[in-house]
Amino acid sequence: MDCSNIADTETRSKMGPGGVLAILKVHSEDDHLRDSHQCMADYTLRITPPNGGDAAERLTPPTGFLSSIGEWGRRLSVHLDGFSDDGRHIFGVISEGGVYSSVTVFDFNRDGSHVEIRVKQGREHLRSVHCGTSFAVAGTTKTGEVVLEPRTGNQCRAGHHWLLDKTGTLRDMAQNETIVRLYSP
Repeated sequence: MDCSNIADTETRSKMGPGGVLAILKVHSEDDHLRDSHQCMADYTLRITPPNGGDAAERLTPPTGFLSSIGEWGRRLSVHLDGFSDDGRHIFGVISEGGVYSSVTVFDFNRDGSHVEIRVKQGREHLRSVHCGTSFAVAGTTKTGEVVLEPRTGNQCRAGHHWLLDKTGTLRDMAQNETIVRLYSP
């Protein structure tokens, strides 16, 4: 969606082990600073335990899970990739267009902690392999590093995987490295 006043969109729900569901949402509106002419985007992750759970089981994301302020009309994109096999981690990608475009990968732990990694030079990696225009989380390595692939239904993505380090730098994944894929119901 484009960043505008009082606009919302969300991903389709993703199911994790045991029936837990997650939905990633973005809400945009005026940033409420006098004459700033900027648009604010707030991102939230809603996690619902199996069968709705009771109030004590619901996980409320920390205030300001991810928030940004930038120009009106910039493109906001949310993608929820899924859960780790043990159901403890939820992975997704948030992209913003505009003058200061960015791609942020997140690893949200069900205990409420989370890691946000802004991808450096991501678009250059995608352009160089001529495959896709955005990223998806393919899984992790056995040591927990996040593995990205082009977000496309095209078969070209199978040959392109990158490891994302904590600083946001991508490096090609070695052929002999194993991907621990995300949970598949």
